[in-house]
Amino acid sequence: MTQDTPTDEDGGMNRRTMLAATGGTAVAAALAGCSTLLGDSGTQAQADDTDVPDEPIQAGLQTFTEGAAAVLGLQAQYGAELAVQRINDAGGIAGREMQLETVHEADAHIENYTQFVDEGKEVTFGPISSGGHAALAPEVESQGVVNVSTDGTVTTLYEETVDNPTYSFRFQNYDVMECVTAAREAVSRIGAENIDTIAGINPNYAFGQDEWKFFELAMNKLVDGGVESVYEGFPDLGATDMSTHITEINNVEPDVTFSSQWGGDVTTMMNQAAANDMFDNTQLVGTVLYSAVDELERDVVEAAEAVSGSRNWYWDFPNRSRWAPNGDTFSDAREEWDIVPTAHFMSGYGAVTAWATATAKLVDVIGGWPSQDQIARSLEGHGFYTPAGYHVMGTGHQGKSNAFSGRMEWSEDVGAAVLSDVNAYAPQEVSPPEGTTAEEWVNSW
Repeated sequence: MTQDTPTDEDGGMNRRTMLAATGGTAVAAALAGCSTLLGDSGTQAQADDTDVPDEPIQAGLQTFTEGAAAVLGLQAQYGAELAVQRINDAGGIAGREMQLETVHEADAHIENYTQFVDEGKEVTFGPISSGGHAALAPEVESQGVVNVSTDGTVTTLYEETVDNPTYSFRFQNYDVMECVTAAREAVSRIGAENIDTIAGINPNYAFGQDEWKFFELAMNKLVDGGVESVYEGFPDLGATDMSTHITEINNVEPDVTFSSQWGGDVTTMMNQAAANDMFDNTQLVGTVLYSAVDELERDVVEAAEAVSGSRNWYWDFPNRSRWAPNGDTFSDAREEWDIVPTAHFMSGYGAVTAWATATAKLVDVIGGWPSQDQIARSLEGHGFYTPAGYHVMGTGHQGKSNAFSGRMEWSEDVGAAVLSDVNAYAPQEVSPPEGTTAEEWVNSW
């Protein structure tokens, strides 16, 4: 396990250091989380010297704003809104403010995107859904307006669905990264010698099936002699009764139960599991259990002692004394929306940041406002800072960042679950190299 994020031991970072680290633009520094360290110079000066339109930048975001999935969909919306707020507070991108319209993604991923394009949006963000993202990505390539997905993390997106993308990008770490993280965590915390059997309770669509597949593959490579899968269950999204799956887990008592349930489905599963003593019979390990942090009650968190991933951001790692922007963003989210921000908050924030920082750099380089093709080319291999540290948009259009995981425990100070004993995994430890499929990579271990 490694930690890539540059830190400053005294918790501070002066203006020169931050500007140098972020590439020298005020908007980049603001999005890294240090706008209060900047003066009035920077972005506006660029606007005076370049051919840039006067009107605001119109942007669209599709995410889940209602229903069980809104538990994380709203987090993505809030994160995107904070990024836009910081961009505008820093003077906009080359003087252009951003205006963000958010719509409920529902099952209308293509319709939402084409509506945004028809309205003249210069960039779009989202969706959350893996199935929706797989449907949307070919349309993005056809229409030619850059989309940076917040999530939609199915592994095959850029391996099979759109294997040579131009305009479609994804900020969040994808499924194989968090499944390998979960498998490494299970083996590290429980011990390979203590794991003979595994089971899974995962959402019944592309994301859940993808995550279970890669967790099984990784566990069979990490445990000598392999593991036996003794149960796999796939409840529908938004299911209100998961008792059948919990009863089966209690019957077979697997050493590890893996779950990629997210949002409101985590709350349902863990509440019913606690009520039926499932946590006495298995160790729960998940990729995004922490996405339900604002809904989980203390007794359930303490009964579960679950291990959860937190994708590419956890709000207290690195500790705020080492990377102050992390703590500042946590405080902003608590004060403005009264939430504990999760990795989905960062997926909204990061998707906006990726596009904005790449575009701001281009204005400097070309002396004018860039085209969609120029922005798309600039995003390939683009590196940028956020409150979560340093991110890179790979040449294959897949964002790759550190992956985090820890044990969920209750915090009186926060009034919600926190992650303790957090581990960070560098992208190289949990994702295949460019040009290699995830399945080929795991099978090569």
